[in-house]
Amino acid sequence: MQTPHTPGPWAVIGTEVRWLADDETVTTITELEDLTPRQAANARLIAAAPDLLDALRAARYMVWHMTGDDAICAPWNALLPHIDAAIARATGQ
Repeated sequence: MQTPHTPGPWAVIGTEVRWLADDETVTTITELEDLTPRQAANARLIAAAPDLLDALRAARYMVWHMTGDDAICAPWNALLPHIDAAIARATGQ
């Protein structure tokens, strides 16, 4: 059985990514006092992950309900495999 991820909200506070619902430190990015630009960008991405997953699920729902054969829907329908792949990767499916 797969363990679900910790839901948001998460935030980057200093050198830690924290789960704000419990002020729990989920991970410490580095032991250094200052994050490099790359470490800071990675920390923001990690903290945003639950929100990004929710947004992908909402986008998938919207695109799924726009299905059709006309030229307007075709580009949107082409996004579904990419959205599904990203959701699967994020959820370990």
